[in-house]
Amino acid sequence: MHAMSAPPLILTREAARMGSDHLLRDLHRAAAAVRLRAGVYIDATAWSGMDADERFRTRVRAVAAVSRPDAQFSHDSAAAMWRLPSIGPWPERVHEVVAWRGGGSNRVGVTAHGQGVDSDPVMIDGVVVTSLTRTLVDVARTSSMVRSVAMLDAGLRRPRYDEFRHPFIDPPPSREELDQQFERLGAARGATRAARAIAFADPGAESPGESFARIQFHALGYPPPVLQREFFDELGVIGIADFYWPELDLALEFDGRSKYGNSRKYQRGMTLEQILMREKDRERRFRRVVTNFDRLGWELVEDRARLARYLAPYGLVPPGRLRPRT
Repeated sequence: MHAMSAPPLILTREAARMGSDHLLRDLHRAAAAVRLRAGVYIDATAWSGMDADERFRTRVRAVAAVSRPDAQFSHDSAAAMWRLPSIGPWPERVHEVVAWRGGGSNRVGVTAHGQGVDSDPVMIDGVVVTSLTRTLVDVARTSSMVRSVAMLDAGLRRPRYDEFRHPFIDPPPSREELDQQFERLGAARGATRAARAIAFADPGAESPGESFARIQFHALGYPPPVLQREFFDELGVIGIADFYWPELDLALEFDGRSKYGNSRKYQRGMTLEQILMREKDRERRFRRVVTNFDRLGWELVEDRARLARYLAPYGLVPPGRLRPRT
């Protein structure tokens, strides 16, 4: 089982057994508790401190708390529980899978997909979800290329169990496992879309922004770059460029919104000034060993036409017009 830390839910049925359900209603009226759905509440302070990912996971947990014990949650709901990244907002509805049948069925706030339950489900934060492999294929069949590729890239490099909370780590799903899962689900709706996303997925993209940039490069017809290319100089390792085109000697890095945040483990304990000086020195060393080096950010990558104009001077154009920068 997969265990992660999650704020506790407050269930009306449990409060009623203790004779305190009226106190729960009072807390809700006083805005001290947030009602997630009928019979499920959470402390308002805990809710206000959550980001969008945490809130969606909490809504999935709330649905699971009042569902039948064997309910299996799937698609975006399972993806959120697996901590896969979402480019764009999470959906309003929670999704589950049920036994094979034509189509699915709905209940309040929940969409049920009649595509057969997973034979290898996992419990995360008290929620039974489809396996990581099944989740990735389901998402690929129902989401946009941008969204599903970001999840696939992350899923292909992510251990299936949390290394800090489980005594062993299963390897990430292999491409062969994805293909086998895809075949098991058959020629269902979205199969062509899923096949395209699975074929394009690459665990070398180490962030949602890098996955998004890869998709934009592909849409513009650029040759695929080498991912995570390591560079050296006389002092040793300079670093790893997110994207590299050998024919142009062009190295690009994606600067995400968390570039200088706590998610950069190697930068923890450093001041912002120290981080900036380190990055400046690193960039100077990069520029000594490659002909062209640049950084891309979200705003640039989101605008495909602007991105094309920005990269054209480096000679990065669709095949047939590729030329090194002079």
